[in-house]
Amino acid sequence: MPRPQESDEALMEALRGGSATAFQVLYERYHRGLFTFLARFLGDRGQAEELLQETFLRVYLNRDRYRPRAAFRTWLYTIARNLALDWLRRPGHPEAEPESVEAIPDPAPGPLRHLEAEEALGRLEEAIAGLTPGQREVLLLARYAGLGAREIAEVTGSSPEAVRVALHRALRALRQLLSRP
Repeated sequence: MPRPQESDEALMEALRGGSATAFQVLYERYHRGLFTFLARFLGDRGQAEELLQETFLRVYLNRDRYRPRAAFRTWLYTIARNLALDWLRRPGHPEAEPESVEAIPDPAPGPLRHLEAEEALGRLEEAIAGLTPGQREVLLLARYAGLGAREIAEVTGSSPEAVRVALHRALRALRQLLSRP
């Protein structure tokens, strides 16, 4: 029986052996971060939920194809990204606008502090929406999914250097957008 502290690769090995618990541990480990990435990338929480489920279905169905040459997390985000890009490429699909994500409440916020936090979150979401799709993708994978340059490069099919440049440009553009009155 797999334990929650086991590596992703060991869990995938257990999943290949038929362990439903291994699949559950992987889902619990990654579903929140993956949903956040998809929701912000697509701008549609409902579609993000559907693609989240489709991503994990594909992990399960392709469990025998997984090879631990790349990190499981990279493989997982590659599946999710490809599904999201396919959805965005559908005919008649409007340009995705990141959807507002509720702020995490402070344990004891005062009304003014709560209002300031909502305003700051709104400005940040507007600024992220103002980035190019490529900049937004790299920023979300780095900051919200926690992937490194090498992992993002594997997910996006580019080089780690190109990812670092794109992330630098995304952060610079984000700073400029946030500095506007």
